Amino acid sequence: MRRIAVAVALVVAASVWPLAAGVAHGATVAQAAPAQSLQADFNNDGADDLAVGVPGEDIGGPPFNSGGVNVLYGSGGGLTGPGGQFFSQASPGVPGGPEEGDSFGEALASGDFDNDGFADLAVGVPGEGVGAAGAAGAVNVLYGSAGGLTGTGSQLFTQVGGAVEAGDFFGAALAVGDFDNDGFADLAVGAPFEVVGSRFEAGAVSVLYGTSGGLSTAGGQLFTQVGSGPEPGDWFGWALAAGDFNNNGFADLAAGAPFEDVASVVDAGVVSVLYGSTGGLTASGGQLFTQVGGAVEADDWFGWAMATGDFNNNASADLAVGAPIESVGSAPQAGAVSVLYGSSGAGLSTTGGQLFTQVGDAPEGFDQFGFAVAAGDFNNNGFADLAAGAHFEDVAGADDAGAVSVLYGSAGGLTTAGGQLFTQNSPGVPGGAEDDDLFGDALVSGDPGPSPAAAASESGARPEGRTPTR
Repeated sequence: MRRIAVAVALVVAASVWPLAAGVAHGATVAQAAPAQSLQADFNNDGADDLAVGVPGEDIGGPPFNSGGVNVLYGSGGGLTGPGGQFFSQASPGVPGGPEEGDSFGEALASGDFDNDGFADLAVGVPGEGVGAAGAAGAVNVLYGSAGGLTGTGSQLFTQVGGAVEAGDFFGAALAVGDFDNDGFADLAVGAPFEVVGSRFEAGAVSVLYGTSGGLSTAGGQLFTQVGSGPEPGDWFGWALAAGDFNNNGFADLAAGAPFEDVASVVDAGVVSVLYGSTGGLTASGGQLFTQVGGAVEADDWFGWAMATGDFNNNASADLAVGAPIESVGSAPQAGAVSVLYGSSGAGLSTTGGQLFTQVGDAPEGFDQFGFAVAAGDFNNNGFADLAAGAHFEDVAGADDAGAVSVLYGSAGGLTTAGGQLFTQNSPGVPGGAEDDDLFGDALVSGDPGPSPAAAASESGARPEGRTPTR
């Protein structure tokens, strides 16, 4: 159960975006959510395109923070502005209408939902009001074509398998994978503030399956926490990540509940894993993991951010999990990242699991290493690597300038050998480290590792203004 103080950041209809506040340190300032972005080939020309969420965009003035998505198209010469697109709920063919606090574009995920060779785009609209239910949340889906993304045939989905309720924030997190291995990408959607029974903000995850006609509610599923009962304030579904952890051809799903209490340890956090099958995701054989390689402690927020990649190149996806409020020695909120390894048939396991703190610099209080994570093969050697942000890292006298650590994959998994630390003061990195830059606050990579039919997925996105304070 969450005991961290919650502050009002943005009023949305009759509900609010809560601000998850960490232990106060220095000035307490609510930061705007960063734009989320991902790569996918929406026009199937062989070059990756880039979608960038702009959830605070005002469409024609009021309504404020209704949100939008910019799309830049790739070419032989790289990304280019000419020919780019902008979508909002005011765009032709896009269902819904721009309303104050919708935050269209807060989360993004891409996959070929209709298996026509063109990547499609799912857009989270977690502040969307549904009827009289303020901030119930929704997901818009835009389909790819030879001309790129289009509003024609686009869809709007609300929560699947459960009642639409105010304040659910359905669409706050998205992940894509072919969970039933039928060739059509499927979509998992987090509603971290879903009430389960009488349990306020327990959280839930809905799953929509792909078909030749695109995503469909037919056969849709609703999951609550696996391996433990739903409890108030768990925020199950806050972060999502898809990958084939047991190498059986079916994508599996990891879902974070960063404020789950572990026994009497408050807000330690957990990650649930649901495995894919011919019938789609199933709780059968599901797993519940707590922090690997370190003690379970209060306010670790394990499960706040996640990324999948094959770090040891054994054909099974592995899972990196951020615990940004983890204390390291006497350094509060220094942050840590746990790694769970997958294996054929068995799936994820704590065997060989690892715990990493910041690379290239000593862990310090309030760095919040692991607040954001992303996987990709950065050195193109067949092993996925991991980037982890420490957005409150101080750099050369600049408070909260931020830093990103990189851990490289190997036959033995991730390793600190050859690890790197990047800031905006690093050689070749544009800009310079300044107070409150929060470099590393959001990360994305175009090469997430083995995840059937998943062009890209967002590991987790936070509502507008939602940032732990220092």
